[in-house]
Amino acid sequence: MTHTHHNQQIFSGIRILDFTQVIAGSYGTTIMGDMGAEVVKVESPGGDALRFAGPMYKGESGFFLLNNRNKKSICVDLKNKEGLDIIKELIPHFDCIAENFKPGVMDKLGLGYEEVKKIKETIIYLSVSGYGSNNRYSDRPAYDNMIQCETGLTALNGLPANNMPLRSPLSISDYTAGIYAAFGLASAIYHRKNTGQGQHIDIAMYDALISIMDNSFLIYNFNKAEYQQGKSLYDLGLENTGNRHPGAAPHGYYRTRDGHVAHMSLTNQMWHKLLEIIGQKQLIGHPEYEKLDHRKAKWKEIDQLIEAWTTQHTTEEVIKIFTDHRLPCGKARSIAEVFDDPQSTERGIFKEVEHPTAGRITITNIPVKYSETPAQINKPSPRLGEHNHEILMHDLGYSKEKVDALLDKKILYSCFDNGQGRVATRGQ
Repeated sequence: MTHTHHNQQIFSGIRILDFTQVIAGSYGTTIMGDMGAEVVKVESPGGDALRFAGPMYKGESGFFLLNNRNKKSICVDLKNKEGLDIIKELIPHFDCIAENFKPGVMDKLGLGYEEVKKIKETIIYLSVSGYGSNNRYSDRPAYDNMIQCETGLTALNGLPANNMPLRSPLSISDYTAGIYAAFGLASAIYHRKNTGQGQHIDIAMYDALISIMDNSFLIYNFNKAEYQQGKSLYDLGLENTGNRHPGAAPHGYYRTRDGHVAHMSLTNQMWHKLLEIIGQKQLIGHPEYEKLDHRKAKWKEIDQLIEAWTTQHTTEEVIKIFTDHRLPCGKARSIAEVFDDPQSTERGIFKEVEHPTAGRITITNIPVKYSETPAQINKPSPRLGEHNHEILMHDLGYSKEKVDALLDKKILYSCFDNGQGRVATRGQ
């Protein structure tokens, strides 16, 4: 099989040997694949756990398809010395290695950074984990819901009424770490192009999530003395914030007659316009509301005043009035509304992909738009072990018979019939 390279893509010619699974690392290498890198996913005989996570469609996981498009798959038993030797033989043919096992797992296999560096000095080696390598938390198992709790996000996000931490419904630490992973790989590739030097990249979901937590830690740091003197985190706007933002008021979601709208007024000019709209002109210039800091302290009263007005109008009316007055306003929309919105078509937010068994599936597209080097989804996610023959014959010069023999010996696996009637079942 020929390796097609799209010359117009940024990472054409870059090859990544990808040991990642589930989301955090996988999403990072997916972005690189969208930008032209050739990503060869190495799976163990059971396959990536994401292959069995919903939503399922005609026996295929849409979730796996989303996070592993533009990749090839080889399926190797790494617990077998012969399987491990194949991987070591492949390493010199690749620019980068990516993995997101618990720290120490790759070392035990003999595929840690120091070992790999002996095989290829200039390798760029990416490790993504829950808490990063070589620290007191490294050994902790980490899934997104744990990271959200441990970083303080769920406490921040909770609802005041029941004092309950609240998870973001997105695997936000996974995807944030994934985006940093792609950025880390891209930067290291740039550095190596300039200097010839490879390196190890260590990304923790924990660090990644904390890095995007807005001004929360600043607020705590600047008000630590007050906290130590007994002021609650809730009063500082650092716990159970629900839909408000501690840095501004008004800043929230407001009920209308038939739904909800989002609004924030940051400047005095916006605040004064808002007061006119909601029939509270008498508060313009009122000393208790005149500065943003005053308003932040009065956020509850402000929210009540706004909602007393918004509940008298429909969502569409509120949006029209606010927009006419050049005030920011948004409709609280459902997933269905967003998916079916013409804006999604106009921006190319979703992409239809043809999968050999699932048929046509629509997934979210890469959101980076380049004028000269388009990022694109050229192929669907691979079936398990689909590219065993292609990679080993092309890179290592193995004969077709040699690859077949490795499949028979169960050193390689594939879970689909590749024309020889070899259909290994999953999860063995």
